[in-house]
Amino acid sequence: MKVLALRRPDACSRCAKPLAAGTKASWDAVERRTYCLSCQTDPQTSTDPRLLTPTAAVEVPLERQVSGGVSAQREHDKRSARREQQIRQQHPRLGRLLLALSKEPTSTRVWAQGAAGERAVAAKLDALVGDHVAALHDRRLRRLDGTLSKANIDHIAVTPSGVWVIDAKTHQGSLEVRRSGGLLSPRVEALYINGRDQTRLVHGLLKQVDAVRRELSTVEASIPVQGVLCFVGTELPWFGSSSIADVPLVGRRGLAKLLLRPGDVDTRDREAVAAFLDQRFPPAA
Repeated sequence: MKVLALRRPDACSRCAKPLAAGTKASWDAVERRTYCLSCQTDPQTSTDPRLLTPTAAVEVPLERQVSGGVSAQREHDKRSARREQQIRQQHPRLGRLLLALSKEPTSTRVWAQGAAGERAVAAKLDALVGDHVAALHDRRLRRLDGTLSKANIDHIAVTPSGVWVIDAKTHQGSLEVRRSGGLLSPRVEALYINGRDQTRLVHGLLKQVDAVRRELSTVEASIPVQGVLCFVGTELPWFGSSSIADVPLVGRRGLAKLLLRPGDVDTRDREAVAAFLDQRFPPAA
């Protein structure tokens, strides 16, 4: 163990206490875990993180909640401001006119569109929050080595049926799952939206699901974790349910139905799991 000042915000791997950047804490280079000094200096009263149950973290409140789409909107605003500055510098006399006559490039507009979709899904989730659902929005993703990535998880919901990792998407056009193979050849599934292969969306979500499972496994929290793609403004199939690689493809109403499914995760455990995930996946904003 080595005591050092944290370069970025973290949380104690034993008690889940939030640790601000600059705080002195113990770093276990072997297990790659951070511990607050209280847990490190009083190990007999501290719980080993590998034996920690979700209930043990229930006292940690959700104090750092943020609204959905904050990081996506910030990226749009940054790109938009950079474009405006470049045009005004290149055309000091007509820059304002050119800005009024031109449209933002697609690479910039998609960030605003994505932020709007995340806010729409967040509003639906917040309407469900109560006795059965706890929701976290716009959370930093953790890498395999435990460090925080610049990538984010749009939403995490803790429900009676388990933890749902939700990726909000605003692709335009109709959605379909194309399946091929079987019997004598491997079965292949692909996600198409507006005629374009968007299977990468599923792969990206499954990485987020793995990250959440990985964190919960460190405290031996036995709770199902599943991913779901929630589409805003996309034409979903009229009949039957759609899924790919066991990932449901739903709109906001379909998402609500999933989250309200009955299950055996009681209120106390849901609060504990939500508090733990709140610490391990800090707000991206």
